[in-house]
Formats: sequence, structure tokens, C-alpha cells
Amino acid sequence: MTHASVSEAPRSAVARFYTASYPMMKPYVGSRYGDRTTKLLLIGESHYLPDGATQGETPADWYDGTSATLSQEEIRWINTAAIVEGAVKSNFPKKPHWIWKNAFKEINAAGPRYPDYKRVADDVAFYNFFLRPAMRGLSLACEPRDVAMANDAFMLHCGDLKPSAVVFLSVLAHSHFHAPPGVKVIATTHPSSAWWNRESRARGGKSGRQILSEYIATTVWP
Repeated sequence: MTHASVSEAPRSAVARFYTASYPMMKPYVGSRYGDRTTKLLLIGESHYLPDGATQGETPADWYDGTSATLSQEEIRWINTAAIVEGAVKSNFPKKPHWIWKNAFKEINAAGPRYPDYKRVADDVAFYNFFLRPAMRGLSLACEPRDVAMANDAFMLHCGDLKPSAVVFLSVLAHSHFHAPPGVKVIATTHPSSAWWNRESRARGGKSGRQILSEYIATTVWP
């Protein structure tokens, strides 16, 4: 499968973001992801910053800054791999962690059917679409630079991770997605929202979990 290429200038910008500015925000990649026939990339909405954080209030503050000026607590809030791994290990104790808990359950039921659904974490990759975190309890107020960086990052990750299936676990994030993917992309409602279990006319009379389950059933698992 071919993937659309990202131009050199945007690739350099997002590459610097992940290598020099905020390396802890690199995608989480499960230990078996590269070994699977179906390489499933899950995409959330955004990280959050704790109360009192100010660096992410504007795109300029965030993209022109680095993690060197963040507190250790702020860094923990945007450490993608550590957050996913910690949530899985502790059995998803917080509601924000249900984005993985509920998604992994549906993926497991429609796909690999492990005795322990948490094993799905080893098969998938995950990152948040928007690179600038939102303030706690709020969705990101997207500005043009946020959208451009997010789409450039998507293309970078497609080139690096080469997913065969992509699922947005956020309708808001998907609504700002416009990069030509070269891979089938679907979107579900957030797995911790009421619409995860509630059928919606806007989504063809299906719930978020039904959309995910039906999509996974079309993929090829070992």
C-alpha cells in the first residue's frame, strides 16, 4: 500500500517537534504492532495540561517553545507512551482512560479475541491528533496552525508506522483531518462519551462502538 508523501518542509517541522521540542509526545507503539497483518493506528483528540499551565495557551507559545520550560508534572500529562502503558497496567482507573478501555474491548471482540482484552494494547499504535494540548476539561480551540501541524504529523506517522487501518476515536479531531491518507480512515465517537453506546441518525443509526466493531471485522488479524 502506498502512502501519500508529506513535503519536506512540513515533515521537518513535525520531525523537530517530536525529536527536539516534545519527544515525549511521540506515538505509543505496541510491542507486536509491527508483526501484525493488520497494523491498526488509533488516533485520539489531544493531550491535556494540568491547572495552572500556561505554555499551551496559544499556538506560538506551544510550537515555538519546548518541553524544557515545562514542569515535571506537565511533562507527565503529555507523555503518550507512559500514559497508555500506565492506564493498561492499572486497569484504566480514570474515566479519561476509557478511550482505550472501551476501544480495546470492541477491537478484541471483533478481532483477536484474547482471553484478556488488554492484550490489544500490544497490537496497536496510538497518538493524539492535535499536537497542542488543551486545558483540562476543555476541547482544544483549534487555530489554523494547530490544524496544519496535526495533518502534517498524520502524514509523518503514516510514513513511519505504515498503518493498514486508521480509526479516529474523536469526531472533533476527524472533522479537522484533511490529509490524503492512502489508507482507509474511519471515525467513531469518543469511547468515553454517551454516544459510544447510543445510536445516532447522523452516523447511520449506529453507535460509536458498532462503527468500530464493524470496521475491525473487515480487517485481517493473524
